[in-house]
Amino acid sequence: MQRRNFLVGIGSASVGGSALLGSGAFSRVESHRNVTVEVAEDPSAYLGLDKCDTPNGSYVDIDDDGHLEILMNPDNPTIGNSSLGSGVNSNSISNFDSVFQICNQGKQEACVWIADDNAWPTVPDDEEMMGGERRVEFYLNGFRDESVIGESNGITLAVGECVCIGLETRTFDLAEGDMLLDELDNEVQIVADVDSACGAETVCPNLTGSYQCTTYAAESDGYSATGTRFEIQNTGDATQYNLAVANSPGAFESASIGTDTITTEIADASFPNKALIAWNIPDGCSPVPDAQTWDEYKGENGLENLADWYEEFGTEGGVPDEAPTNIDDDLVVEVRDIPEEGVDPAVGPDSFISDDQWPAMSDDAADLGWITCEAYDEQNLE
Repeated sequence: MQRRNFLVGIGSASVGGSALLGSGAFSRVESHRNVTVEVAEDPSAYLGLDKCDTPNGSYVDIDDDGHLEILMNPDNPTIGNSSLGSGVNSNSISNFDSVFQICNQGKQEACVWIADDNAWPTVPDDEEMMGGERRVEFYLNGFRDESVIGESNGITLAVGECVCIGLETRTFDLAEGDMLLDELDNEVQIVADVDSACGAETVCPNLTGSYQCTTYAAESDGYSATGTRFEIQNTGDATQYNLAVANSPGAFESASIGTDTITTEIADASFPNKALIAWNIPDGCSPVPDAQTWDEYKGENGLENLADWYEEFGTEGGVPDEAPTNIDDDLVVEVRDIPEEGVDPAVGPDSFISDDQWPAMSDDAADLGWITCEAYDEQNLE
């Protein structure tokens, strides 16, 4: 990752090495090689910063240290002794398209953005126009609605590619002489990262699950129930999850699910009455509204740990061997009744179905929503 600050430029370095091939063995070798590290001025650095070849490029200056700066004040050397303006208008919105350019002069495609900062000055909330918005917004070329502040607004630059950046100033509730970026010490940071997803907005994992069908194995005279197939859907980014199933017998599975994906999970429990999905929320994500953490769910239901949860819902044979005693309190959970919310499964799926009835369940079981996976698949292929 490379970073550049307006007013403070940081040089970049490269190190060359050699490979040794031979037929002999060695215990220690010391070889001296030349290493050259050179600091370049911003226009010729790997992350190149320079003025755009436009009238607004005159706001850009390369200082005595070779660092780029934007001067919209009397210090701008373009002004000289002329009668040109020396600042932006007060109580107004001003746009300056294509002021400076960012060039990828490295060896790999890179994602480039201007770093956001919690201290970034904003227009007071009580202002009718632009209340809460940044005092200064940087945007792509002349596309004034396409911010380049923050990694989620990053721009992909191929090797040798340049892009011009414009800026918008919002001077409401300011007076003559005020500096718009005082809180940032009049300095902003440009980031170039070859490993960034570039502009990809993080969609936090959000899982939901439901009973799908009951699995059976063929016997000599019919079919015996062996487990339960669940459908698990994730409408966010990929994540790891746990699936706990209570009752006859209990089950516990750990797996991963991709971004915006629907998958199925088969648990050994052939007569489930409760299922719990628990998944991780990465840093920077917030659970969906009304989502519960495992800690909150335990407190609401008077449970100490996952073992209590299995016992609470009558898991035959106790806690499954593969299940941990507890899971992380910060995991987000969804707990579902099986086969559906609000139904008391006094009757479970048929433990055995004869050849002449297969793949249909008995009426009592079917009325509660139980279905064989054979019948479920047939219905969904029609």
